Amino acid sequence: MPYASDPEVALEPSVPVVSTAHVAQPRSKSNTLSSQRNGLGTGTYSSAYGPGAEKPTVMQMILEALGLRNQAQNREPTSKDIGTLIMLGVMFLLFVISVTGFFVMWFTEYYNNTMLENLILAENSETAKSWLDPEPKYDTLLKAHIFDYPNIEDYLAGRADKVQVRDMGPLTYQEHTVKDEVSFNKNFTVTFRDRKSYKFLPEKSTIGEHDVFMVPNVPLITAAGHVKRMATVQRLFSGALINQYKEPLFKHLTAHEFLWGYEDKIIKLKSLGMGKRRFGLLQNRNGTSVDSVQLNTGEDDITKFSIITQFNGMPQLDYWEGEECNRIDGSEPSMFSPNLLKDRDTVNVFLQVLCRKVPLKFEKEVTIYNDIDVLRYRTPMDVFGHPSVNPANQCYCQNAEFCLPSGVINATKCYGDAPIFPSFPHFFTGDPELYSLFEGINPDPELHQTYADIHPRFGFPISGASRIQINIMLDKTPLLRNQGARLKNATILPLIWIEITANDFSEDVLHTLYISTFGLDALQLSLKYGTLLISVTTFSLIVAGVYYLNSRREELHLQESKSSAELEALNGGGIVLVQHMNMMPAPVQISSVQLGRKQDRPADAL
Repeated sequence: MPYASDPEVALEPSVPVVSTAHVAQPRSKSNTLSSQRNGLGTGTYSSAYGPGAEKPTVMQMILEALGLRNQAQNREPTSKDIGTLIMLGVMFLLFVISVTGFFVMWFTEYYNNTMLENLILAENSETAKSWLDPEPKYDTLLKAHIFDYPNIEDYLAGRADKVQVRDMGPLTYQEHTVKDEVSFNKNFTVTFRDRKSYKFLPEKSTIGEHDVFMVPNVPLITAAGHVKRMATVQRLFSGALINQYKEPLFKHLTAHEFLWGYEDKIIKLKSLGMGKRRFGLLQNRNGTSVDSVQLNTGEDDITKFSIITQFNGMPQLDYWEGEECNRIDGSEPSMFSPNLLKDRDTVNVFLQVLCRKVPLKFEKEVTIYNDIDVLRYRTPMDVFGHPSVNPANQCYCQNAEFCLPSGVINATKCYGDAPIFPSFPHFFTGDPELYSLFEGINPDPELHQTYADIHPRFGFPISGASRIQINIMLDKTPLLRNQGARLKNATILPLIWIEITANDFSEDVLHTLYISTFGLDALQLSLKYGTLLISVTTFSLIVAGVYYLNSRREELHLQESKSSAELEALNGGGIVLVQHMNMMPAPVQISSVQLGRKQDRPADAL
């Protein structure tokens, strides 16, 4: 302890002096933290980074927003922190995209509708071009069966109890269909006529075109009905003229003549044939159709795709009684809107041969060609039912003189007043009364029911068979009374039945079908489960990234708390030192020289 008389010691009895190298200025913890939070002081940028700090970088502000304030203040972020932030940004973006894709693929029809846009019949599109003029490899097959009456003469003469009928065929033809007189309309419809051509396929046939059969004389039976409705004078004149021809009620014709036409004397009559010279049951199918069709292209609404809107220029038919039966609203038989199939509801097809729509009901899912799943639709059993069986058919017989038993439909108005009564082959689903007169009629659902195997995604039939039988009613007018005396009036005589099926697909067609089917299905499944996997993965990575940043924030918080505790402890020690030195007689400042002298002073000098 220096004495007051020492000339090198400056005495300051009232002010304590403490070396700043050893004791910090007193400051409370709350003041310190408050200044850090509020950015107190002067400087170029007043913020959480303290007075005088420069403007923070984007990374520092991001770190501050994430709670890593201390890291942003004291040092540059590490590459690990930057990588985590980049990963979070990328993962968040992928998460949003994948979740959007997930909902689109799982809960909407966007994918299917996008694929279906390739089916619409837009003008000049590839789909329209292939529909207007398809390649021969997509041709259909027409199989014709002729009903032969080998013992009809014996029956009419009373030498047989029943009429024998033999199902002869098929005669198989390759049917090529193109569209003629095509017009694409502004209301998203297309108007056209079918133009068909046929090529006989003997290798797929069981009889030849030149085989001869005993068949009903259709021109004579038809003329009898027309003559019956003529005025008296004209009826007498026409009847006498036809009797001179001595046309038999049944006559021998070759298969080709009966199907595709032959010159007939009755048809040549202007009052009956209307200028025609030939008659054949399928004659009007060969060449450009007399009927025009307008259907929806699907451009404005894919659910309307292939729905027929007009037949022969009319939005409704006039063959039947009642609006429901005259409504056309059926699909063209060669294609359906896939949207109509997804709920497995009944679909309607418009059949020109019947001049009416026919329902097809979903039966089951089947697999054909080994691997392709299709939807099988069949005609209902009561589609030609009597109104007592199927009340919906009431309007189909109100225009007739009487309703026939179940199994046939009166289509006389559709065929220019010719007494044509279509049915299913062999009167399938028909009342047995219809064929009680005949031997050789054997209805079989596997052979005679119409069905279609439709591709669920594309909506076109891959397989199936459209089957219809053409019958004629015998009206025993005076013109026919003598020849058909033993036959009952209004007897339904079967003429032919036809079956239209898909052709045998080549390996090239099957390969294309496989690729289009399984390729699109695989792509759809990949997108559905891929978006689900990416959503789960990105969400997991986001959670991991947030967990990492939260751990870093806790770590920095602990470091900040520790620094504050050390600062508080240091400030507390300075206060004690000041109090201790206030109890001294006088504060002194000792220079390093004096300190050296005191060390040299002998011990007894104290």
